[in-house]
Amino acid sequence: MLLEHPPPRTSGIALCCSFPSFFPIAMNVPTSRSKLFDKLRARMTEICDIIIDNATRKNEGASDKEVSTIDLLLTAEDEESGQRITREEILAQMRVLFLASYETTATTMTWALLELARHPHIQTKLREELLSFSGEPSYDQLTTGFTYLDAVVQETLRVHPATKGRIRQADEDDGIPLSEPLQTKSGEVVNSIAVERGTVIGISIPCMNCFEAIWGPDSKVFRPERWLDPDGITKKAQEMKGYRHLLTFTDGPRSCIGKLFAVAEIKTVLSVVIKNFVLEMRDGPNTQVESVRGISLRPKVAGEDGIKLGAHCSMTM
Repeated sequence: MLLEHPPPRTSGIALCCSFPSFFPIAMNVPTSRSKLFDKLRARMTEICDIIIDNATRKNEGASDKEVSTIDLLLTAEDEESGQRITREEILAQMRVLFLASYETTATTMTWALLELARHPHIQTKLREELLSFSGEPSYDQLTTGFTYLDAVVQETLRVHPATKGRIRQADEDDGIPLSEPLQTKSGEVVNSIAVERGTVIGISIPCMNCFEAIWGPDSKVFRPERWLDPDGITKKAQEMKGYRHLLTFTDGPRSCIGKLFAVAEIKTVLSVVIKNFVLEMRDGPNTQVESVRGISLRPKVAGEDGIKLGAHCSMTM
């Protein structure tokens, strides 16, 4: 595993995201962000309450019905005690499903459309591939039949992960192996870092996805061709665990279970938009863009209020 200080911008993002995890009392500070989340939580609870009530009424007396995620939550029970989960637990699960399936995917789509608007040659190449296929592609064709579309989506996931960091706590004493020996302040050379049980560790996803020592000198450049060239993915990057050598969906037992569906959804939206519209930045390809922090980091035109991208589109001929 490689350990190195991330760039200042990434470091600041990771610190902001992980600060409440290291200092839980910070969650009680009435900041504009915490007020936003309070309003979001209240509104989502109202919506989820309505969905649960409608699903309950619909299922009463129904003998033959399609099983939805909500139905599974309503009928879920503990194998040993037979006790069903409470309404509060169902609401909590539904809020997670809404945020995980909507916000992160929508943010990734936004970044993908932005990069295509900033790189007209990439957009043109993608459009040519999509228009070469007649008719509506099937799920299998969409996921495996368009190599350049796949490369664009993978590069978007690499450069613009929807979540900027993850917090993990060690369940037992362990050690983090280093790719290269490290000299401590005392002068001792170590090959691993000892981690005591209970230690909280912050993981910067953008740092690992765009780390020059892993991905090469053009690690911060949006270049879909790296996923197509025979030597585009460096050997060190190929050693990275996670979906397609990325930490965007994290890894291990708590990795994103909906990653394949999310990727298919992104590809579907991009294929429809790029086949029918030409995207351009309002002020040209060199328009300065910055990230604004909401639930996730979304792009916006630098120096302007709101989260408008400053892009416009026209119909293809």
